[in-house]
Amino acid sequence: MIHSTIEKEAAINQSKNLLKLLVISSDEKIYKTIQRALKQAVNMKFDVSWATNYQENNLGQYDILIIDYYLGQDTALDILRRPSENRHHLPTIVLFEDLDPALFSEAEQAGALDCLVKNQLGSQLLERSIRCAIRRPLESNLPDIEPEDDLPQYYAALEQRYSEQATELAYIKSVSEDEHSRRQELEQWVKESLTRRARQVQTVTYIAQKIATTPKLDDLFMQVVNLVQQQFGYYHAHIYTLEGDYLMLKEGTGNVGQMMKAVNHKIPVIALKSLVARAAQTGYPVLIEDVTHDPGWLPNSLLPETKAEIAVPIKLGEDILGVLDVQNDTIGSLDEEDQILLMGLCGQIAVAINNRRLDDRRQEAEDNQRRLIQELDAFAHTIGYTLRDPVSLIIGYTELLRSQSGLSDTLHEYLNSIARNGLKMSNIIDELQVLTGVRRAKIVPKPLSMLRIVAEVQQRLAHLIQEHDAKIIVSEYWPAAIGHKPWIEEVWANYLSNAIKHGGQPPRIYVGATEQSDGMIRFWVRDNGPGFTPEEQAQFFTEFTNLSQRRVTEYSLGLAIVKRIVTKLGGEVGVESDGIPGEGTIFTFTLPKA
Repeated sequence: MIHSTIEKEAAINQSKNLLKLLVISSDEKIYKTIQRALKQAVNMKFDVSWATNYQENNLGQYDILIIDYYLGQDTALDILRRPSENRHHLPTIVLFEDLDPALFSEAEQAGALDCLVKNQLGSQLLERSIRCAIRRPLESNLPDIEPEDDLPQYYAALEQRYSEQATELAYIKSVSEDEHSRRQELEQWVKESLTRRARQVQTVTYIAQKIATTPKLDDLFMQVVNLVQQQFGYYHAHIYTLEGDYLMLKEGTGNVGQMMKAVNHKIPVIALKSLVARAAQTGYPVLIEDVTHDPGWLPNSLLPETKAEIAVPIKLGEDILGVLDVQNDTIGSLDEEDQILLMGLCGQIAVAINNRRLDDRRQEAEDNQRRLIQELDAFAHTIGYTLRDPVSLIIGYTELLRSQSGLSDTLHEYLNSIARNGLKMSNIIDELQVLTGVRRAKIVPKPLSMLRIVAEVQQRLAHLIQEHDAKIIVSEYWPAAIGHKPWIEEVWANYLSNAIKHGGQPPRIYVGATEQSDGMIRFWVRDNGPGFTPEEQAQFFTEFTNLSQRRVTEYSLGLAIVKRIVTKLGGEVGVESDGIPGEGTIFTFTLPKA
């Protein structure tokens, strides 16, 4: 009897022995956890099965049971306390949600050989618990042997049991020591990894800040390669930009980088043996930990120590802007961690490159616009002075001819038309001169006596007022504003002359000012003309626009001058009209309050 017990225990302790284990639980996750853990068992092998409920007639094929405490209406204690022939010699372990000593004791009294907590299940704990659970019923057979029947045999079995227990304890101690050592190594590795990652993130942040404050692209490329090499300790770094069908070297570290840059080093995008070209073609990083065994690697005679290389595309969305290439002089010294860091850095480089290019284009457009404006101003100035004298002669000769007697009525009408158009041309020349002067002039705004300015403008337009039988009603309330008197006179002259010429029959014009809550004064001129549609109003205040309405065209240059004057003085212009005949139009401009 003793020999059979020892032989059975020895058979169980063999590492290649297969134990059939049944997990009874309604939670499949528990079964999966136990299955995964026991696959890692060192000294025993297991065939793990799963059942969602307890069925007594199926237990005979298993060597051990693991029962979840909660099983629907019953608990594991209810099952253990229930009389059973099939389960009588079957070792049973009970699983609990939490550590509960009182409940553990109750389970062991009911027949459980061990109690475990679910969230603490692991390979070593499960294996150790199963070994102990199997051994306990075997050891319980020893007291049935009467020492006086076969004392040497009894002591031999007892000595065998103690020897095996000592071996088990030594194994458990060894496992614990190994586990403790591995845990310390893991903790040290995690600590070093976190420290290294923090240092790398700090370095990437530092590089990104340097990139963000570098204004020019050439300086940006130099900052990138030098900082990447210095901060991460790489053997070499260089950066390419995609220019048509080639990747052009923009900057490289050290003397080698300067030599390659001096000869305009470039790589065709379709190159077969080039990590840089491959990264540009695919849009994905290319990492080679040992370039000596990669058939697609293209060696560079200027960099003979290269053993590992990584090429990372510089992408903005799906657009490839270039490639950052890094090389090291030790096999395996570049890994996925370097790749992740460089990918993040290349994203910031892509944004920086795009911003610099947009700034360069904007600056170029502004320079072109500035040159064009200067040329237009010079042209307008030249044209004005060139045409002024011929136009004056035309008007003068027309007046002379009109004073001659003997001319027919038809000829007088022709002369009047020539005179009117000559005056209109003269006004246009004057407006061009004002427009050019406003653009170039630098003035200091001063408080204005607006009522006096309006009166002077009325005197200036006296002939026009008389010709059209116009009446101007001027408000008595004029809050003080700041501006430039000669320019504001042109604004009022333009608004009032338009109201007189295009107002009602006869024109009735109202002029006034309103103080606004935003610190601005709103000045307005309201006529009694036919008004304008929204489409016509949208065409006002535009310079040199091909206007579709003839009567709108007559306003265009003068209103463009008004807008330029008012804008330069810090105000805004506006127009309001319902397009109803007789309701007229209101033209406005604002100036800062004095």
